[in-house]
Formats: sequence, C-alpha cells, structure tokens
Amino acid sequence: MVAAAGFCLAAGFALAAAPARVVVISPHNAAIRYEFGRAFARWHQRQFGEPAEAEWRTVGGTSDAIKFVLSEFAAKPEGIGIDVFFGGGPEPCLRLAEAGLLARCKLPEEVLAGVPSELLGARVYDPDYRWYGAALSSFGVLENLRVQRLASLPSARRWIDLGDPRRFGWVGAGDPRRSGSMSNMYEAFLQAYGWKEGWVWLTRLAGNVDRFDRQSSVTARRVTLGEAACGLAIDFYGLTQVAAAGRKSMRFILPEDFVAVSVDGIALLKGAPHAATARRFIRFVMDEPGQKLWLLPKGHPEGPQRFSIERMSVRPALYERYAGVSNVSPPPFRKRQSFRYDPSLAQLRRDVLGDLFGAILVDAHPELRRAWRAVIRRGAQPEAIRELGAPPIAEAQAIEWARGRWRDAAFRNRKRIEWQVWAMRKYRRIAAGRSAAAVSPAKRGS
Repeated sequence: MVAAAGFCLAAGFALAAAPARVVVISPHNAAIRYEFGRAFARWHQRQFGEPAEAEWRTVGGTSDAIKFVLSEFAAKPEGIGIDVFFGGGPEPCLRLAEAGLLARCKLPEEVLAGVPSELLGARVYDPDYRWYGAALSSFGVLENLRVQRLASLPSARRWIDLGDPRRFGWVGAGDPRRSGSMSNMYEAFLQAYGWKEGWVWLTRLAGNVDRFDRQSSVTARRVTLGEAACGLAIDFYGLTQVAAAGRKSMRFILPEDFVAVSVDGIALLKGAPHAATARRFIRFVMDEPGQKLWLLPKGHPEGPQRFSIERMSVRPALYERYAGVSNVSPPPFRKRQSFRYDPSLAQLRRDVLGDLFGAILVDAHPELRRAWRAVIRRGAQPEAIRELGAPPIAEAQAIEWARGRWRDAAFRNRKRIEWQVWAMRKYRRIAAGRSAAAVSPAKRGS
C-alpha cells in the first residue's frame, strides 16, 4: 500500500511538473523558432510561475503551410490539433480569417496600447482581433559590393535598376510559387507600377535572373557567396547576411522608387487544443519581451541569445528606447511611404498570379533569357521590350478568375499549360528576330 501510494504520489508530481504547451505551425526558420521558443518559456515561468513550451510544426514554406492547414480543416472542421499560425506575411491570416478558421483573441489593453492599428499604410491588426502583425517586413535589394565592383556594376538605387541590361545573369530571385516573400515582391511591382508597366519590369528582371531559387533565403545566401551580384530579399534575410559578412562586403537597401511594407502575422486557430497557453504565446509575441527579440542584437540581455534575427518591431517606442543599440536602421516609421500595398488584393489573386508568374517567367525561363539577350544585343529598343513583357491576360481577367474559376483544377491546369506554350513561342520568335505579334494568347474567357 505504501509503495503504491508512493508511486501515485511520484506520478502526481510528474504530471504537475509537465509544462503547458502551445503547438505552433510556422514557415519561420530555425533561428526564429529557437529564440521565440526559448524566450517564451522563460517569460511564461516568470509571468505565471509555471513552465510552458512551444512545439513547432514545419511543413515547408508559406504556401505549403497554408495548404496543410486548409486540408486538415477540411477533414477535421472542429480543430486540427494546432493552436497558432505564426509567420508567412499577411496572406495566411487573411485567407484563414476569410475561411472562418481563426478564433478571436483580444489582447489586454496595456499590450495593445503600444501597437498602432496601422503603420506605413499597413494594417497591423484585425479590427475583430482575429490576427495580429507580429513584425513588419519590407522588401529590398541585397548587394554583394565586392562582386559589383569586380563586374563594374552600379548600385541598384531603384527597383527598376534590376532590369538594367548590364545586370544580365547577375540577379538572384526566388520562385514566387514557392516563396511567400517573393510572391509579395512581385505583387508589389504590379501594384506600384500598374499591370502593364509592372509586367514589363518584372519580365526584364526575370530575364536578368541567373536562376530561380526554391526559397528566398537561398537567394540571400547565394548573393553573399558571390554567385549573384544582387538579389531580391526581405529585410530579415538581407540584414542577417550583412551582419554575418560585414558592411564592407554586403549592403541591404530599400529602393527609392517605392517601399512595400507588410506585416508578418500571428493568429489563434479555430478549435485550438491549448487555447489558454496559445493566447499567452500571442500576448508574449506582441508585447515588449517578444518584440525585443526582433529588434535587439544577438547577445543583448533582452534580445536573442544564439541567433541574429534583425527584423522590424511593430512597437514604435522601442526604436527610440534602443536607438544606437539596434542594428535595424533607419527606423521604418520615418520612411516615406510612396504607395499603399493592398494585402487583400494580393490574397485574392495570389493563386492566379502565382501560376502566371510560374508559367511565363519561371517555367519558360531559358527561352526568356535567350529572348532578353537578343533584345539587348539589338539595342534594347522600347517597342521590343514592351513586346517581351506583355502578359497574356488583362488584370480584370485575372481578378475575375481569382473569384471563381481558378478553383476548378481542370481549368487552372489548362490555363497554365496554355500560358507556358504561349510564352515559349513568343520568346523563341523574339530571340529569332521575328515579331511576336503573331503569337496570340489563348482565348481569354475560355
């Protein structure tokens, strides 16, 4: 009896000591997962006097994570055993909120008091408190200064400089179908310059790309290694590479022609099995202890301990408090916003544009490069450049299909193949010196 009682008492202590859990699905990299998991456990112990831990689920990039969550909810509509979606830009939260898969999670007023509802034209949190912007993301250009000097290439001061013929083969970029950050960058081009002009510049940029990487983090590393002279990068990847290689070798810039800012979201999923701990995790991320992890340098007592993160906080007061300490500069709130990025429009047409980007820029990339090289050799005449960059459909058509027909897998696959064939034929004709006008895109409404 005594032995049995002792066993039960020991089992009771073991159960009592088991930490609270929050299960988080995230496309964030290992550095962010480690630092936020470590700091949350310490914060929870200090705040509530009991242990807690974050369990991470990773299934790939942003698109993979969204597809996984949607497919799981299709099979288990009351809950999927995961508490929080964290990262991947604004689109995951917008898409999951639209599908009714997020739970309301209003933070305490003292936490919200330091977080503006809008920054630089980007909404920071949902008016119904279904999601929050955990960090700000800006898109820029990462430059390898040594490679650019050796190749006699000027600095890219504007986005459109990436389409300069002198940069043929020297630009790095990711596949927008697989990278959420790259998809957002390409979308920003179309929103900032308009549909027709945006496609012309995207096509020139893609013609200068040496290859499309599966992940945007790979592009940043390749620029650092000198495999590309410059590349598209979000601030986090760009600033991390600058911190690792040094400012004499690397530079990350926000181009002058426009600045696209969006939020990196966090949200409580419907049917969260550990809802109480999940709400605490979201509070931690949005309050000062979590926000300092983005902003402060590695080794700072209140910052990350093992990895540099170097991202922009959504709490403006922290920039003033840690001026001269943080490597994230200049403060993003002092940067003039040249246009307002529309995440709702991006979310609406993301799938259509992802397939269109893939079909005519990535899948037909060898033919595009040959055509762009031929246009350059002939003097890069404006008419030839416009012909090269003309898309197969109008913007209104893309939006119309996004609202309905793109959910039809057979229709979607047929259009992707038609676009690929159309693009390859056009590029081959241009490379051969013949007008591409005779190559007509497939019937627009079919």
